[in-house]
Amino acid sequence: MFLFYIKKNKFIIVIFIIISIVIGATQAFTSFFYFNNNNNLKVANAPLKDGFQEIQKDNLIIKNNKENKKPEIKPKFYLIIDDVGYDEFMLEQFIKLNLEINYAIIPFLPKSTILYKKLKNNNKTIIIHFPMQSKHRNSIEKFHINIEDKKEEIHKKIEKTFKMYPDAKIMNNHMGSLITSNKDLMKIILIKLKEIERYFFDSVTIAGSVPETVGKEIGVKVEKRDVFLDSKDTEKSVLKELEKAKNIARKHGIVKVIGHIWSKNTLKVLEKEESNLNQEFEFDNLLNLYEETIR
Repeated sequence: MFLFYIKKNKFIIVIFIIISIVIGATQAFTSFFYFNNNNNLKVANAPLKDGFQEIQKDNLIIKNNKENKKPEIKPKFYLIIDDVGYDEFMLEQFIKLNLEINYAIIPFLPKSTILYKKLKNNNKTIIIHFPMQSKHRNSIEKFHINIEDKKEEIHKKIEKTFKMYPDAKIMNNHMGSLITSNKDLMKIILIKLKEIERYFFDSVTIAGSVPETVGKEIGVKVEKRDVFLDSKDTEKSVLKELEKAKNIARKHGIVKVIGHIWSKNTLKVLEKEESNLNQEFEFDNLLNLYEETIR
């Protein structure tokens, strides 16, 4: 019966088999074409994908470098110009310099108040250049601290000075080797300055200067000079001392330097060097040296 059915429908069965083969072949070809094309796309896109990943990686490195890069820290340069109070013309020339300068004014001279106001109006840092008795010179300003002064007299002189020049927060010694080498007198001065919230900067006019030592003993911050620019007032000598100051700053990150208002050579050298100095060093207000330490 079954064989009879096959013989009778042989043509239909053949057609069905052919159709099945065609459908199967079509599906196989389609699958093969999709697989090949998909792989080709993957291969073609691989360089693009790798390139994109490299860009992402480079951007991440750049970002991390920017985040990790610390701002450049320049060595600190504290420049003090002493003996302000006599020469108004020279003061005006120094004020024109594009440098952060601390001006040390001698109190109670005929021009002191005028020059104090000029500095204040120009937003300059003012310190008191307090005359003190020297071991080696008899001539000194009338208003000064004398080796014979009693504690009360010293206190009154300090109070009077800072009352007259209230913007000044620091005093340094004008000459004064006889005073700055005397521990008892320096203790009186430093304790009084601490009481009125003022500070002392040692000009170091003698090898045996004791303010820093006394300050440590009584818990008072004292800073001191590293370099005098114009002990020998020639351009060559000023340049030499300036180079010495630079090297100290490069090595230790800080230098404290004193020049004088009367030195045309100091002015000339600073005028020539100001651009290079500002590029390499950070000139700063001397008061920051004390207040940053306290904070």
